[in-house]
Amino acid sequence: MKNLIIEEALPIADLSRLGLYDGARHLLDETDLSALLSGRRTSLINLQNLVSESFTIDSLDAKLSLNTDPDSLQQIRLHPIYKEPKRSVDLSDIETNELISGEVKNIAKRIGFSDGGSKTIVFEYDSETREFISYDPAAVEIPFQINGEQLDTNKRADFALGKIVQLADGTMVQHRASEPQGILASRTALILTVMKDGAATRFLIKNISPIMDVSIHQTPFSPAFETAFLEMKKSDGSLSDEKLQQMELINFKSEYTRGYGHGVSR
Repeated sequence: MKNLIIEEALPIADLSRLGLYDGARHLLDETDLSALLSGRRTSLINLQNLVSESFTIDSLDAKLSLNTDPDSLQQIRLHPIYKEPKRSVDLSDIETNELISGEVKNIAKRIGFSDGGSKTIVFEYDSETREFISYDPAAVEIPFQINGEQLDTNKRADFALGKIVQLADGTMVQHRASEPQGILASRTALILTVMKDGAATRFLIKNISPIMDVSIHQTPFSPAFETAFLEMKKSDGSLSDEKLQQMELINFKSEYTRGYGHGVSR
Protein backbone atom coordinates (compact mmCIF):
# COMPACT_ATOMS: atom_id res chain seq x y z
CA MET A 1 0.00 0.00 0.00
CA LYS A 2 3.00 2.29 0.38
CA ASN A 3 3.28 2.81 -3.38
CA LEU A 4 -0.45 3.25 -3.94
CA ILE A 5 -1.74 6.64 -5.09
CA ILE A 6 -4.85 7.11 -2.96
CA GLU A 7 -6.34 9.70 -5.32
CA GLU A 8 -6.40 7.07 -8.10
CA ALA A 9 -7.71 4.24 -5.94
CA LEU A 10 -10.57 5.93 -4.08
CA PRO A 11 -13.33 8.41 -5.06
CA ILE A 12 -11.86 11.50 -3.44
CA ALA A 13 -15.00 13.58 -4.13
CA ASP A 14 -17.07 11.17 -2.03
CA LEU A 15 -14.51 11.23 0.79
CA SER A 16 -14.50 15.03 0.71
CA ARG A 17 -18.30 15.20 0.99
CA LEU A 18 -18.06 12.92 4.01
CA GLY A 19 -15.39 15.10 5.63
CA LEU A 20 -12.75 12.41 5.21
CA TYR A 21 -10.45 14.26 2.80
CA ASP A 22 -9.10 17.72 3.51
CA GLY A 23 -7.91 18.54 0.01
CA ALA A 24 -4.40 17.23 0.56
CA ARG A 25 -4.73 13.93 2.39
CA HIS A 26 -7.27 11.37 3.50
CA LEU A 27 -8.37 11.39 7.15
CA LEU A 28 -9.01 7.66 7.57
CA ASP A 29 -6.73 5.60 9.77
CA GLU A 30 -4.58 2.99 8.06
CA THR A 31 -6.77 0.03 9.04
CA ASP A 32 -9.92 1.61 7.61
CA LEU A 33 -8.08 2.76 4.49
CA SER A 34 -6.76 -0.75 3.93
CA ALA A 35 -10.28 -2.15 4.44
CA LEU A 36 -11.69 0.10 1.74
CA LEU A 37 -8.92 -0.68 -0.72
CA SER A 38 -9.36 -4.42 -0.07
CA GLY A 39 -13.11 -4.37 -0.69
CA ARG A 40 -14.10 -4.69 2.98
CA ARG A 41 -15.99 -2.47 5.37
CA THR A 42 -14.37 0.01 7.69
CA SER A 43 -14.97 0.21 11.42
CA LEU A 44 -17.74 2.52 12.62
CA ILE A 45 -16.85 6.11 11.74
CA ASN A 46 -18.57 9.22 13.07
CA LEU A 47 -19.57 11.46 10.17
CA GLN A 48 -20.70 15.02 10.85
CA ASN A 49 -22.61 17.70 8.95
CA LEU A 50 -23.74 15.53 6.06
CA VAL A 51 -25.67 17.56 3.49
CA SER A 52 -27.48 16.41 0.34
CA GLU A 53 -30.34 17.70 -1.78
CA SER A 54 -32.89 15.84 0.32
CA PHE A 55 -31.50 15.82 3.87
CA THR A 56 -29.08 17.25 6.39
CA ILE A 57 -27.60 15.07 9.15
CA ASP A 58 -25.64 16.59 12.02
CA SER A 59 -24.01 13.32 13.09
CA LEU A 60 -24.07 9.75 11.82
CA ASP A 61 -22.17 6.63 12.85
CA ALA A 62 -21.67 4.36 9.86
CA LYS A 63 -19.29 1.93 8.24
CA LEU A 64 -18.00 2.59 4.74
CA SER A 65 -17.34 0.30 1.81
CA LEU A 66 -16.28 0.82 -1.78
CA ASN A 67 -18.92 0.00 -4.37
CA THR A 68 -18.36 -0.36 -8.11
CA ASP A 69 -21.54 0.34 -10.03
CA PRO A 70 -22.36 -1.15 -13.48
CA ASP A 71 -20.60 1.79 -15.16
CA SER A 72 -17.39 0.91 -13.26
CA LEU A 73 -17.54 4.11 -11.24
CA GLN A 74 -16.29 3.67 -7.71
CA GLN A 75 -18.51 5.08 -5.01
CA ILE A 76 -18.43 5.12 -1.23
CA ARG A 77 -21.36 3.28 0.33
CA LEU A 78 -22.64 4.07 3.82
CA HIS A 79 -23.72 1.34 6.22
CA PRO A 80 -25.54 3.06 9.11
CA ILE A 81 -26.78 1.41 12.28
CA TYR A 82 -30.26 0.02 11.66
CA LYS A 83 -32.88 0.04 14.40
CA GLU A 84 -33.88 -3.53 13.51
CA PRO A 85 -31.88 -6.24 11.73
CA LYS A 86 -31.99 -5.78 7.97
CA ARG A 87 -32.94 -9.30 6.96
CA SER A 88 -31.69 -11.17 3.91
CA VAL A 89 -34.18 -12.85 1.55
CA ASP A 90 -31.67 -15.67 1.01
CA LEU A 91 -31.76 -16.78 4.64
CA SER A 92 -34.48 -18.76 6.41
CA ASP A 93 -35.88 -17.58 9.72
CA ILE A 94 -33.87 -20.26 11.53
CA GLU A 95 -30.63 -19.24 9.79
CA THR A 96 -31.38 -15.57 10.44
CA ASN A 97 -31.92 -16.14 14.16
CA GLU A 98 -28.80 -18.30 14.45
CA LEU A 99 -26.66 -15.51 13.01
CA ILE A 100 -28.30 -12.76 15.06
CA SER A 101 -27.93 -14.70 18.31
CA GLY A 102 -24.30 -15.52 17.54
CA GLU A 103 -25.03 -19.24 17.75
CA VAL A 104 -23.20 -19.49 14.42
CA LYS A 105 -20.71 -16.97 13.02
CA ASN A 106 -21.47 -17.56 9.38
CA ILE A 107 -23.54 -19.74 7.05
CA ALA A 108 -22.40 -21.03 3.66
CA LYS A 109 -25.21 -22.07 1.30
CA ARG A 110 -25.82 -22.63 -2.37
CA ILE A 111 -27.78 -19.76 -3.91
CA GLY A 112 -29.57 -19.93 -7.27
CA PHE A 113 -29.64 -16.97 -9.64
CA SER A 114 -32.10 -15.78 -12.26
CA ASP A 115 -29.84 -16.91 -15.11
CA GLY A 116 -30.11 -20.49 -13.92
CA GLY A 117 -26.65 -20.60 -12.37
CA SER A 118 -25.78 -21.07 -8.73
CA LYS A 119 -22.84 -20.65 -6.40
CA THR A 120 -21.93 -20.97 -2.75
CA ILE A 121 -22.30 -17.70 -0.82
CA VAL A 122 -21.23 -17.08 2.77
CA PHE A 123 -23.48 -14.96 5.01
CA GLU A 124 -22.47 -13.08 8.15
CA TYR A 125 -24.30 -10.79 10.56
CA ASP A 126 -22.75 -7.46 11.50
CA SER A 127 -24.06 -6.87 15.01
CA GLU A 128 -22.76 -3.28 15.05
CA THR A 129 -24.90 -2.14 12.10
CA ARG A 130 -27.55 -4.92 12.42
CA GLU A 131 -27.02 -5.80 8.79
CA PHE A 132 -26.50 -9.12 7.03
CA ILE A 133 -23.62 -9.22 4.61
CA SER A 134 -22.57 -11.87 2.12
CA TYR A 135 -19.52 -12.70 0.05
CA ASP A 136 -18.34 -15.10 -2.64
CA PRO A 137 -15.64 -17.34 -1.11
CA ALA A 138 -14.04 -17.65 -4.56
CA ALA A 139 -13.21 -13.92 -4.35
CA VAL A 140 -11.46 -14.09 -0.96
CA GLU A 141 -7.76 -13.22 -1.03
CA ILE A 142 -6.27 -16.15 0.86
CA PRO A 143 -2.81 -15.73 2.43
CA PHE A 144 -0.18 -18.02 0.95
CA GLN A 145 1.39 -18.33 4.39
CA ILE A 146 0.46 -17.29 7.93
CA ASN A 147 3.31 -17.07 10.44
CA GLY A 148 5.51 -18.78 7.88
CA GLU A 149 3.21 -21.79 7.49
CA GLN A 150 1.97 -22.47 3.97
CA LEU A 151 -1.76 -23.18 3.93
CA ASP A 152 -2.63 -26.48 2.27
CA THR A 153 -5.62 -26.97 -0.02
CA ASN A 154 -8.01 -27.87 2.80
CA LYS A 155 -7.00 -24.93 4.98
CA ARG A 156 -7.29 -22.53 2.04
CA ALA A 157 -10.80 -23.78 1.29
CA ASP A 158 -11.82 -23.56 4.96
CA PHE A 159 -10.38 -20.05 5.29
CA ALA A 160 -12.35 -18.81 2.27
CA LEU A 161 -15.56 -20.27 3.72
CA GLY A 162 -15.01 -18.50 7.03
CA LYS A 163 -14.22 -21.67 8.98
CA ILE A 164 -11.73 -21.64 11.84
CA VAL A 165 -8.28 -22.74 10.67
CA GLN A 166 -5.71 -23.92 13.21
CA LEU A 167 -2.03 -23.50 12.40
CA ALA A 168 0.77 -25.81 13.47
CA ASP A 169 1.84 -23.29 16.13
CA GLY A 170 -1.63 -23.50 17.73
CA THR A 171 -2.81 -20.13 16.42
CA MET A 172 -6.38 -20.12 15.18
CA VAL A 173 -7.47 -17.79 12.37
CA GLN A 174 -10.77 -17.11 10.65
CA HIS A 175 -11.72 -14.99 7.65
CA ARG A 176 -14.34 -12.42 8.58
CA ALA A 177 -15.75 -10.18 5.84
CA SER A 178 -17.32 -7.75 8.32
CA GLU A 179 -13.97 -7.09 10.04
CA PRO A 180 -11.92 -4.14 8.72
CA GLN A 181 -8.80 -6.35 8.70
CA GLY A 182 -10.71 -9.27 7.22
CA ILE A 183 -9.48 -11.71 9.81
CA LEU A 184 -9.96 -12.82 13.42
CA ALA A 185 -7.35 -14.75 15.38
CA SER A 186 -6.57 -16.28 18.76
CA ARG A 187 -3.49 -14.02 18.84
CA THR A 188 -3.39 -10.31 18.14
CA ALA A 189 -0.44 -10.21 15.72
CA LEU A 190 0.29 -12.25 12.59
CA ILE A 191 2.70 -12.24 9.67
CA LEU A 192 0.82 -12.81 6.41
CA THR A 193 2.46 -13.74 3.13
CA VAL A 194 0.63 -13.11 -0.15
CA MET A 195 1.72 -14.06 -3.65
CA LYS A 196 1.43 -11.49 -6.42
CA ASP A 197 2.92 -11.90 -9.88
CA GLY A 198 4.92 -14.85 -8.59
CA ALA A 199 6.58 -12.83 -5.83
CA ALA A 200 6.00 -13.26 -2.11
CA THR A 201 5.16 -10.19 -0.03
CA ARG A 202 5.16 -10.43 3.76
CA PHE A 203 3.47 -7.95 6.02
CA LEU A 204 2.59 -7.54 9.67
CA ILE A 205 -0.94 -7.10 10.93
CA LYS A 206 -1.58 -6.34 14.58
CA ASN A 207 -4.33 -5.47 17.03
CA ILE A 208 -6.43 -8.23 15.47
CA SER A 209 -9.86 -8.77 17.00
CA PRO A 210 -10.17 -12.05 18.94
CA ILE A 211 -11.68 -15.11 17.33
CA MET A 212 -13.54 -15.67 20.60
CA ASP A 213 -14.61 -13.30 23.36
CA VAL A 214 -11.37 -14.08 25.15
CA SER A 215 -8.13 -15.18 23.53
CA ILE A 216 -6.89 -18.63 24.53
CA HIS A 217 -3.28 -17.50 24.35
CA GLN A 218 -1.35 -15.69 27.05
CA THR A 219 0.95 -14.00 24.52
CA PRO A 220 -0.09 -11.96 21.48
CA PHE A 221 2.19 -13.91 19.11
CA SER A 222 3.85 -17.31 18.79
CA PRO A 223 7.45 -18.47 18.22
CA ALA A 224 6.45 -19.12 14.59
CA PHE A 225 5.42 -15.46 14.36
CA GLU A 226 8.86 -14.39 15.62
CA THR A 227 10.60 -16.51 12.97
CA ALA A 228 8.32 -15.10 10.25
CA PHE A 229 8.93 -11.55 11.55
CA LEU A 230 12.71 -11.98 11.17
CA GLU A 231 12.25 -13.51 7.72
CA MET A 232 10.10 -10.54 6.71
CA LYS A 233 12.80 -8.08 7.82
CA LYS A 234 15.43 -10.10 5.98
CA SER A 235 13.47 -10.40 2.75
CA ASP A 236 12.31 -6.81 2.43
CA GLY A 237 15.88 -5.53 2.65
CA SER A 238 15.06 -2.99 5.35
CA LEU A 239 17.50 -4.63 7.77
CA SER A 240 20.30 -6.73 6.34
CA ASP A 241 22.20 -7.24 9.57
CA GLU A 242 20.97 -10.22 11.60
CA LYS A 243 21.69 -8.51 14.92
CA LEU A 244 19.64 -5.49 13.88
CA GLN A 245 16.78 -7.79 12.86
CA GLN A 246 16.87 -9.44 16.29
CA MET A 247 16.97 -6.04 17.98
CA GLU A 248 13.94 -4.84 16.03
CA LEU A 249 12.03 -7.98 17.04
CA ILE A 250 12.94 -7.38 20.69
CA ASN A 251 11.83 -3.74 20.43
CA PHE A 252 8.60 -4.70 18.71
CA LYS A 253 7.76 -7.31 21.34
CA SER A 254 8.57 -4.91 24.17
CA GLU A 255 6.39 -2.11 22.79
CA TYR A 256 3.54 -4.33 21.65
CA THR A 257 3.19 -6.38 24.82
CA ARG A 258 3.15 -3.32 27.04
CA GLY A 259 -0.30 -3.33 28.61
CA TYR A 260 -1.29 -6.64 27.00
CA GLY A 261 -3.86 -8.31 29.23
CA HIS A 262 -3.69 -11.91 30.42
CA GLY A 263 -5.37 -13.83 27.66
CA VAL A 264 -7.51 -10.89 26.58
CA SER A 265 -6.93 -9.45 23.14
CA ARG A 266 -6.66 -5.73 22.96
